[in-house]
Amino acid sequence: MNKLETIETIVQKIPCPICLNSRFQINLSCDLPGSPCDYHAVCGHCHYKFVVTEDWKDHEDILRKVKEHVEKSGCPKCKNQDLQIEFLCDLESEDCFFMARCQANNHYSRIDQNGIRYLFN
Repeated sequence: MNKLETIETIVQKIPCPICLNSRFQINLSCDLPGSPCDYHAVCGHCHYKFVVTEDWKDHEDILRKVKEHVEKSGCPKCKNQDLQIEFLCDLESEDCFFMARCQANNHYSRIDQNGIRYLFN
């Protein structure tokens, strides 16, 4: 599998940081001659565009946007808006998602294309 195919496969398993949908189109951008090409993911639902990269700074920006999005509704169990967000992947199933932990009450919620759902009901 080449890099583009790998990125297409992986990106379909993560939620959009804006709308939490998982329908993406991957575009290859080779704007500057002699420089490496960039891979852009475009959400098929809200059209949010981001660069697929291994740079941790970009990952932190996405985490910040997801946190801003879910803090509006707060913890699904207690509605507290102080949430800690992490990005997790299960290596065996290759399932990737955002996890929110309520700082006040230690509630855990999964954030994916279905929204934010309290775990351990």
